[in-house]
Amino acid sequence: MHRTPAGRIRRLGRAGAPLAGAVLLAVGLLACGGGGADEEPVLSAGASQGRQLAIAKGCASCHVFYGKDAAGPTWKGLFGSEVTLEDDTTVIADEAYLTRSIKDPWAEKVKGFATIMPRNSLSDEEIALIVGYIKELNPSGTATSGDAE
Repeated sequence: MHRTPAGRIRRLGRAGAPLAGAVLLAVGLLACGGGGADEEPVLSAGASQGRQLAIAKGCASCHVFYGKDAAGPTWKGLFGSEVTLEDDTTVIADEAYLTRSIKDPWAEKVKGFATIMPRNSLSDEEIALIVGYIKELNPSGTATSGDAE
């Protein structure tokens, strides 16, 4: 009997349901950043608020926490790191730099990224919460000497 590719898929779907479920679960975990080194650290209450703001305001659609650049630079390990700007100067991603970058995304453009981040109307308090979230995504948990209190 001749079977079409769709027939084979249906047949495998029934017989391979446990395998298919396991594959979907694995793909889902990878896509959502679950598992291993890509897991987001346990966050303080303030950083959790910053995370929720980043999601609600759309920041998280371009900046991710799990270490891979997307439309914008990853936030994992960003705090305290050296950032190369478009003009080849470098800055340390401390609280002051991150605050400036959120308030005016075009002031200091990061090399290798198009500046598509819109200006926003975040309050100083909201920016501080998002910066606190970024700060807690530093895997070493350390801050640089230029950090604000």
